[in-house]
Formats: sequence, structure tokens, C-alpha cells
Amino acid sequence: MTDFFWRRRLRKQERVILLGLPKLPDDVDDNMFIAMASQAAEADKKSGAADEFMFSEDGYLRMPYEDSVDDFLNLQIERAPERQGRAELPHRLRLEHFKRRVEEKARSAEDARSELHLVTELLTDEERILAGAEEGEEGANWAGVAPDTTSKSKHATRRALGWLVFLLVAAVDALVVFYSLRLITPNQEEAMFFTAPAVGVQILFPHLVGRAVAVVQRKKGKSSQSLLIAWGVGLSWVAYVMAMTMLRINLLTTLYFVRYQKDMPPLLWWATFFISLFILVGLGAWIMIRAMNDNPHEQKFSRLSYVLLAKKRKVRKALKKLSRAEAVVAAEEKALDEVSAQWRNRAEKYLVLGESAKSAYRRALVNQVGAPEFTTSYLPKESYSLKKQRKHFDQPKI
Repeated sequence: MTDFFWRRRLRKQERVILLGLPKLPDDVDDNMFIAMASQAAEADKKSGAADEFMFSEDGYLRMPYEDSVDDFLNLQIERAPERQGRAELPHRLRLEHFKRRVEEKARSAEDARSELHLVTELLTDEERILAGAEEGEEGANWAGVAPDTTSKSKHATRRALGWLVFLLVAAVDALVVFYSLRLITPNQEEAMFFTAPAVGVQILFPHLVGRAVAVVQRKKGKSSQSLLIAWGVGLSWVAYVMAMTMLRINLLTTLYFVRYQKDMPPLLWWATFFISLFILVGLGAWIMIRAMNDNPHEQKFSRLSYVLLAKKRKVRKALKKLSRAEAVVAAEEKALDEVSAQWRNRAEKYLVLGESAKSAYRRALVNQVGAPEFTTSYLPKESYSLKKQRKHFDQPKI
């Protein structure tokens, strides 16, 4: 579709430029020009211009029509460069545009190669980090196993599993927190507003604790900042879990009293307490353990491997487009060379066309006159002398 629009715009530009140039007469039609020579001979015969006296010893050597043929074709020879330039102009405009497209495609291919080279370097750095040869994020040793990311599906599956954990935990936490808050809030919308940040805390805090613990374990020296994050966020999360558990226990005991008109038995109270506590602790611990075992450089390696495949495809596409653009330029150059060669050949053949027209004129004129003396006097002597010499040489020697 893009090619259609720019080709249409280019043709419009060609028409505008050609219409702005001075108009030239049409080129000579060879067949028509030779046919007109015969008509001119007939007209000269009827007008009496073909008088035998013109070709006597004191007469003219050639008819005026022959001079007009030479003058006319000399004018055509002078016009040939102009016609050639106009015939070449559309090809030159297209060739200029095609060459600009080749430059654009070449720049795109070079940019794609640069991107591929950069991704390759980043992937090499990640391989060194996973091999334990270099330190990774936060100066820690993130040695691990490079994941097998040889296709888009493998990369997408690996990334989707990580996000699926968060979605599952968020869904369960949302149900627990929402039904806990729904009993103490005046309406459902307010409970939903309180549920969203509570679920965020339940997911974010364990993840931060697990990540801080992983940094402490993998770092050679002690990291006071990571320890501070682990203890501070961990205690905050424990306090949050205890608060949510107590809130849920109080709500459940209230509902139990309203329903049975008596206090909840201690054993049932402790069972409900531990169940509520372990639900929140278990969900948070799952995220924490995954964060502790998660290697960010494995994820980067997987992402860069997938990006590397995409960049290779991009380079192949860019080179393919560049090759097509270069082929179009080569084809247009051949077309331009052919047009130029034809017009140069045309300029060279005007003299041959003139001789053909004069020959047709002479033949028609001698046929119109029908006198042997006129024919002998008018036609070139070389033809007859050559013919006589040829007959002389053909005679057998005695």
C-alpha cells in the first residue's frame, strides 16, 4: 500500500514537470516519412518541376526535395538531445527516489545490526554473570543456570508462570480481606477500596523481604541496607498479618455469638485463629520463598534471548527490503540506459532515414517520368558504373 501511494505521487510529480517544459514537435515516423517521399515525387512530376532540362549539362544535380530532407533531418538531429532528455527525465526522477529509498533501507539495516550487536553484548554480560565470572545487581553473585529461551512460546510461558503466582495469591488474599472488611464497612464499594491496598501489602511486602534476603545470601560482604529492608519490611508484614488475623477472628466470634447466643469455645477460637493466620502467612511465605529463589539475571537472560531472536528477524527483514530496493534501482538504471541507447541510436539513424527517403523519392520520380534518358541522367552514376564493372569482371577470359 505504501508503494502504491509514493508511486502515484511520483507519477504526478513527473507529469507536472513535463507539462512545465516547452512543447516539442513529434518525432518522425519512418514509414510515414518514406511514404511522403513517394507522394512528393508525384507532386513534383505533376507540377512540372521534374524537367529534363534540370538534369542536363547546365541543369541542377539534385531536386529541391532532397535538400529539404537533409534540412529537416538535421533539425531532427538537433532536437534529438531534447527528446532524449525528456524521455530520460521520468526514469531519472524515479531513479533518484529509488536511490533515496536504498539509503533509507541501508540505514535501517545498519540500525538493526547495531541493535543486534548491542543485545548480543548484553546477553554476553548476562551469561558471564550467570556463570559467576562477574557480579550482578547490587554487587551480588547471581550465579545460576541460563534458561532455554529458543522460541517466543518458551519465553512467554516462563514469564506467565511468574505473574500467575502473583495473580493467584492476589485473588485468594482479595477474597479473604474483602469478606473480612465487608462485615465492618457500611457498603460493598468501601470494602473494595480497602481491599485493594491490603492485597498490595500482602503481595509486595513478602516479595521485598524475599528479595532482600536473596541479596544478603548472595553478597560477599554484609549488606546493612538489605538487612534493614528485610527486618523492617518483614516486621511490618508480620504486624499486618497479625492485625488482619485478629480482625477476622473478632468478626468470626461476633458472628458466632449472634448466631448461637454464646461465646465461641476456646478450642474453636484457637483453631480459627491459626487457620486465619496460616492462610495469610502461607500465601505471603509462598511469594517470599519464590523471591528468595528468583534470579533476576535469569529473567534478563530469557528476555534478552527472546529480544535477540526478534532482532535477528528484524535484520533479515531489513536486509531483504534493502535487497529489493537495490534490485529496483538496478532495474531502473537498466531502463534508463536502454532509453539513452535507443535515442542515441535514433540520432545516428536520421541520416540513414534521409538516404532511404531520397532513394524512395528518386525511384518514384523516375517511375513517374518514365524516360530512360531522365533515369540515366538523374540516378547516381556509381550504381551503374559498379554494375558495368561487375558484368565486365564476370565475363569469361578467352
